[in-house]
Amino acid sequence: MFESHLEQKGWRWPITGLITAVILGALGPIVIDLEQGLPLSLQSLLVCWLPLMLGWRAGVTGVLAYLAAGAAGLPVFAGYNSGISALAGPTGGYLLGMPVAALLLGSIAEATPADASDRNRYVRVGAGMVLGHIVILTMGIPWQMKFAPDLDVPALLERLVRPALLKSTLGLLLSVMAIRAIGTRA
Repeated sequence: MFESHLEQKGWRWPITGLITAVILGALGPIVIDLEQGLPLSLQSLLVCWLPLMLGWRAGVTGVLAYLAAGAAGLPVFAGYNSGISALAGPTGGYLLGMPVAALLLGSIAEATPADASDRNRYVRVGAGMVLGHIVILTMGIPWQMKFAPDLDVPALLERLVRPALLKSTLGLLLSVMAIRAIGTRA
């Protein structure tokens, strides 16, 4: 939603892609324990929110750079994890679903008409945040089942849905603040 605004100021997508990767690397590892056993990682919140704000090029480039940094051993994944084992292990499907979510959500952002109302933008962000988390979960759960064939999927979904909805709500609130802070329609 801000990609055209940033381009007018001279910021091109490689720069915003780098910014996306840096933000993901710095904040993505943070996990907040809301309730016992109910973690809220900033990783998927940012993977969904940044492409909605910066477009698909910045989103996909940033997420791929983030995954490469984590695979190379930098502790940038949720909980300060890293390495090929994180990509090949039980959480690998969630991580590999992130560039797909970034592509989809960034495309939604770029398809938003320039003259769209703020309300229309907020609806797109809210729906996009939920959709992005659905994409990540849809790719992650079957992958995780390869490592735990007896995985209780309904119980896992029950455990993951509340944090995903909370992250979607936080993404929407961040968007409202960002759009209003710019003072112009992004």
